[in-house]
Amino acid sequence: MSETEKEKTELVNKQVNEVENLTKITPRFTAWMEEDKIIVRVVLPGVDKKDIEMKALQDRFLLRARREQYLYDLDLGLDVDIEPNNSKAEYKEGLLRAELKIHDPLLEAYEVPIQ
Repeated sequence: MSETEKEKTELVNKQVNEVENLTKITPRFTAWMEEDKIIVRVVLPGVDKKDIEMKALQDRFLLRARREQYLYDLDLGLDVDIEPNNSKAEYKEGLLRAELKIHDPLLEAYEVPIQ
């Protein structure tokens, strides 16, 4: 194993140990549909914006945020497909608001000619 690989392995092990020592909390949240998007609002008191990690997949919303010895962890399965690349979020005063654009499959549909 090269020196670089050893350093990477040590870093990953350190990060895993840090997460294992944190108290995991599911944050309070609300979610609803509004026109062509899903709105998710999550309460993250005392969390700095730089400590928030948010990811979106076609059918899933993931959020992790760290504050002192706590890890806020939210993993939502979505009932509709979204467009992850068109998702956006805003964080102010302990409240995260994410907008997830709902995928419209008819935009990609083939129009069948009628004879």
